[in-house]
Amino acid sequence: MASTAPEPKRSFFKAHILPALFIFLIPGFSAWFFSYAEGWMDRRILSEVEGQVQANGKIPEAEKARILTFYRQVPVSRIMASSKPEAASLRAMFAPSRLRYATFRWMKRISWTCLVTVLATFVIVGVSVKFSFRSHSAQYVALRIGWPVLRTSAAIQVLGQAILAVALSFWVTAILTQSYFLKLIGVVGLLSIGAVMALLRAIFAKVDDRCEVEGELVAEADAPTLWQRVRELAARLNTAAPDQIIVGIAPSFFVTEHPITLGSQVHQGRTLYLSLPLLKVLDVDEADAVLGHELAHFSGDDTLWSRKISPLTGRFALYLMALSDGLSLIVANFMHLFWKLYSLSISRLSREREFRADQIGSTLASKEAMKRALVKTTCYCEYRADTERAILEKKQVDRELNLALQLEQGYPAFLASFVSSDAAASERVPHPFDTHPTLNNRLAQLGFDAHTALGDPDLREPAAHSWYQAISTAQALEERMWASQQKALQTCHSQDLAWRLMPKTDEEAAIVREHFPDAIFRKADGTEATLTFDRLQLPDWNAPIFFKDIIEAKLEASWGKQWLILWHQEDGKPKPTKARLNPALFTSEKGNLLAGFSQYYSRHKTAEARSE
Repeated sequence: MASTAPEPKRSFFKAHILPALFIFLIPGFSAWFFSYAEGWMDRRILSEVEGQVQANGKIPEAEKARILTFYRQVPVSRIMASSKPEAASLRAMFAPSRLRYATFRWMKRISWTCLVTVLATFVIVGVSVKFSFRSHSAQYVALRIGWPVLRTSAAIQVLGQAILAVALSFWVTAILTQSYFLKLIGVVGLLSIGAVMALLRAIFAKVDDRCEVEGELVAEADAPTLWQRVRELAARLNTAAPDQIIVGIAPSFFVTEHPITLGSQVHQGRTLYLSLPLLKVLDVDEADAVLGHELAHFSGDDTLWSRKISPLTGRFALYLMALSDGLSLIVANFMHLFWKLYSLSISRLSREREFRADQIGSTLASKEAMKRALVKTTCYCEYRADTERAILEKKQVDRELNLALQLEQGYPAFLASFVSSDAAASERVPHPFDTHPTLNNRLAQLGFDAHTALGDPDLREPAAHSWYQAISTAQALEERMWASQQKALQTCHSQDLAWRLMPKTDEEAAIVREHFPDAIFRKADGTEATLTFDRLQLPDWNAPIFFKDIIEAKLEASWGKQWLILWHQEDGKPKPTKARLNPALFTSEKGNLLAGFSQYYSRHKTAEARSE
C-alpha cells in the first residue's frame, strides 16, 4: 500500500489562534495613533495660541495668564468635540482644523467599534461553540446563533478596517514625516476596495447544496427480499424505512435525508445508498451489520440534524472562501478559528454517532459480522483508491483497461496484504456526510483488539451469499456504471498526461495533441500563424520558436496595442533573440493568438516542471 510521510504538525495556537489575533492589529494601532494625532494637533495649536497671546501687547498680563491657563487645561480637541452652544464661538475660532479633528474622532470611534465587536464576537461565539459539544440539537442552535454573529462581525470588520487602513496610509506619514505618498495611499485604497468587494461577494454568494449521486434506483420489484430485509431491520430499530434505495459503484454505504439529485431527477425523503462492489465482498450477515449501522443513523436522527446543519456550514465555508484574499484575509483568519472549533464539535459528535451505529449494527447481526464488515469495507476502499491512483500514474492510457475485472480479481490478494499491514488499523472509510473514526478505534469500541481482529482467517474467505445476488438488475446496472467510470478515468488520465508529458515518442506526442491540437490563426490579409503543443510559427519568421528555447515571455502595452515579447535562444547565437508580435491580429473560431499561446505555453511549462 502506498504510504506518505506525515506533514509536520503545528500547534493549535500557531495554526489558528495566532492568525486570528491579527484582527486586533489595525483597529488597535488606529485607536492609539489617532489619539496620538489628536494630542499632536492639540500641542501644535496650543503652541500657536501661546505665541499669538504672548505677542499681543493689547491683552493685560492677568488676562493672558487666564487665557493660557484655559487652553492648557482644555485641549482644542475637546472644544471641537463639544456640542454645547456656549462653545460655538470657540469652535468657530478653530474652524480651519475642524475636518482634521472630526476625522481623528471618527477614526477612533471606528477603531473602538471594531475592537468591541471582536471582543463581543469572541464571547458570544465562544459560548455557542462550547454549547455545541453537547448534542446535535445544541450544535444546530449554536450555529444558528453563532453564524449570524460572525457574519455581522465580519462585515463590520471588513468595512471598518478598510476605512482605517486608508486613513492610516495618509495620516501616519502626514504627521510623522510631514508628507504623504500617493502610491502608498493608492495601493492601500485598492486593497481596501478589494476587501469590500470580497465582502459583497460573500454576502450575495449562493450555496450550491445539491447532493448529486452517481447511481440508479432499485425498484422493490427488482430486489424484493432486500427491501423486505431493510424494512425488517428498520422496524427492529423502531424507525421508518428509507423512501428509496440507490445502488452505485462508489466504495461507500450511507444514508441521508438531503434531497438527492440522480440524473435529472431530485428525490426527497430518506435515501439508503448501497455499493454494489462492496455487496459482492460481504456475506449476508456482514451486509446486515452494515445495513443496521446505516439505519441506526435514521433512528438516532443523525440524518435529520445533518440536513439542518449542513446548509449553515456550507454558507460558512463559502463566506470564508470569498474573504480569503488580500486585506479581507485578516477577517477570514479570525472567522476560521471559529470554523475550526465548530469542526471539532462536529467531528466529535460524528465519531460518537459512528460508534453508536456500529454497536447497533452488531446487535442486529453480530459483533463478529460487524468486525468483518468493517475490515473488508476499509480494505476495499484502500484497494480501490490505490488501484485508481496507480492507473493515473502510468505514462500511457490503458485503452484495454477492464477496471471492474481488475478490482474484482485483485481484491483477495490485496486483502491478504492489508490485514497483515501495520497501517491497516489507522485507515478510514470515506463518507459523503461524516468523518469516520479509524478502523482501530471502531474495532476497539466493539471490544476487539485491532491486530487480533485483522488476523481472523474468516476475513479471507470469499462471500458465499450476498445481497448482490438478490438484486436482479445488479449485473446490468454495474456494467453500465463501470463503463461510465472507466471512460471518465481514462479521460482524466489522458488530460493529466497531456499536461505532464514532455513527449519523447510519437505515441506520447499523440496524447498531447489529442488535447492540444495544432491550431491555425489568421490575419485579415489571410496570412497564418501556427501554434502546436511545443512551438509557434509566424509567416514572416524563418523558423518556428520552440517553447523550450523561450527564456522570457511577457506582454507590453504600446500605442494602444498589446505586444507579446518572446526572448528566445537561437542555435549559434551567444545572446537571446527578441521576437515581437501583436497577437490580437491573429484570430480563429476559438479566440485570438494570445489566448491560445497562453494555454499551450502554460502546458509546456507545467510539463517541464513536473518532469524535473
